[in-house]
Amino acid sequence: MNKWWWLLLTILCWTGAGFAIFGVRQERCRGVTPLPSQVNRIVSMAPNLTEILFALGLDEKIVAVSNDSDYPPETADRSKVGTFWQPNIEAVIAAKPDLVITLGFSQQRNLAQRLKRIGYNSLALNIEKVSELFEAIERIGAATGRRYEANELVGNIRKKLDNLSALVGTNDRVKVLWIVQRGPLRVAGCDTFVNEMIKMAGGENAIGPTVYKYPPIGAEEVIAGRADVIIEPAMEPAGQQDKALQYWSKFKNVPAVRDRRVYVIDGDTVSRLGPRLYEGVETIAKCLRPELFEN
Repeated sequence: MNKWWWLLLTILCWTGAGFAIFGVRQERCRGVTPLPSQVNRIVSMAPNLTEILFALGLDEKIVAVSNDSDYPPETADRSKVGTFWQPNIEAVIAAKPDLVITLGFSQQRNLAQRLKRIGYNSLALNIEKVSELFEAIERIGAATGRRYEANELVGNIRKKLDNLSALVGTNDRVKVLWIVQRGPLRVAGCDTFVNEMIKMAGGENAIGPTVYKYPPIGAEEVIAGRADVIIEPAMEPAGQQDKALQYWSKFKNVPAVRDRRVYVIDGDTVSRLGPRLYEGVETIAKCLRPELFEN
């Protein structure tokens, strides 16, 4: 090989290195933390992230989870690193993670930034809409070597939701009032993943467009909404049905109250936007059109 070939080879090597350096600098400018090539120790900072990780078969690599991660049952054996709203950075560091997965709101964003400054890898995700859930599953799959499993999981959820949509149909939508809390009365507005779930279950929100995602409302709005169904998620729904009917009995002119279609459901599956999305939507659909599920 003559000297011209060596010169050409050298130029190509330097050019390739230049593009690589430029790419890394671009990523740093965007605030993206390069992820490790091998991920063996993962910390999850939110319950829905924990559920995604387990659904992707990463059980043995999950070394710590948020205190409020309680599903699946195997989470009980993992170290705890603070709550969803109050992450404990010392506990995160003690877990010696290769990757910390966080959500995008301020407390967790601050955690991710602090971890990055001291050399830890993190993956921050926004999961406020159904489309963002699917994107998050795929990004976690890519970051952890589970691309195939992520695609399978997303595909299975979509397929089941499509089948449910075909069952409930798109006509004669049931008006739903979704209660976040009673005192003061607060509901789920239209710009929420809850509203998306209501639509997928064959319903429509009894509350129109609002300034806040989960607005407080008064008796006038309850009456004007004329909901066909009232749904209250609860962490411990047992024994709450009679109390709910008693509370809503003062709104006798609301169709849901008149027809005793007030439901207290398990909040675990409908309040977390995660891989149990279908189970949550099916739970809602059974409240809206129970006759479709009798058999």
